[in-house]
Amino acid sequence: MKKNHITLTIGAFLVIIFGFMLFTFQVRETEVAIKTQFGKAVLYDEDKADIGPGFRFRLPWPVHEVYIFDKRIQNSEWTFEETGTIEGKPILIKVFVTWKISNALNFYNSFSGDMAKANEVLEGKVRSAQNAVIGTYPFNNLFTTDERDLKLDEIETKMKERVGTDSKDNGIEVIMVGIKRLGIPESVTSAVFERMKAERQARIQEIEAEGERQAKTIKATADLEANKILAQARAEAIQISGEAEAKAAKYYEVFKENPELANFLFNRKALEGLLKENSTLILDPNTPPFNLLTQPNTDKSAE
Repeated sequence: MKKNHITLTIGAFLVIIFGFMLFTFQVRETEVAIKTQFGKAVLYDEDKADIGPGFRFRLPWPVHEVYIFDKRIQNSEWTFEETGTIEGKPILIKVFVTWKISNALNFYNSFSGDMAKANEVLEGKVRSAQNAVIGTYPFNNLFTTDERDLKLDEIETKMKERVGTDSKDNGIEVIMVGIKRLGIPESVTSAVFERMKAERQARIQEIEAEGERQAKTIKATADLEANKILAQARAEAIQISGEAEAKAAKYYEVFKENPELANFLFNRKALEGLLKENSTLILDPNTPPFNLLTQPNTDKSAE
């Protein structure tokens, strides 16, 4: 009797678990889901059918069916493909796309929830965008030694805009379209290398010419500044010379009126210069300017 009780308990527990699994479903944080009733999506908020994370109620098939999608960012890339520039030159390109599901209902209606089918359709949209966009750019915007001519970022942005617009109604948000690899067919490789070599040489000559131009500008500026400084120095010298001549003329007038004072000052100046030399001289004390060092004869003066 006890054994039957345990068996019934286990059986009831299993029935409860089975019933719970049969009438509920779980959506994880990284997922989004939709629920259909007899093949038609169940809408919650007006036209919104997306179901977020958590445990949800459902009725068993065929009443309800649940489709769960990965809402994390997806990365898709394809093999090298040949396309052409605006001049018709062939190039090889490999493009990648990062995207995610933005509307689960539209994604389900477009691809029946099939991720492989979504990638296939997305590949066609990317191919169409790359051919349309690259076909409007010249070859040197993709292959060049001069960074000023490169337009890769601009090309990627335009491709993203086209693919994003075309994929919006499919419930896909395009996050990024990028060029992973670029190549050149073997038939045009030599010609491209020669052209790139010529571009590099032209760039070198341009840089050298710019350097020479700047050097000439710097030299001309330096010469101009030097001439300004010399002119200013000459002007100051002329001014100082004029002031000195004016002072000399003033003293000349004084000495002209009093020649004895002029002679005394001249002898005094000469004596000061000789005494600074710390030399021993034997001269007649009556010889100018040494006569200034002798005392006048007071006795003779008194007589």
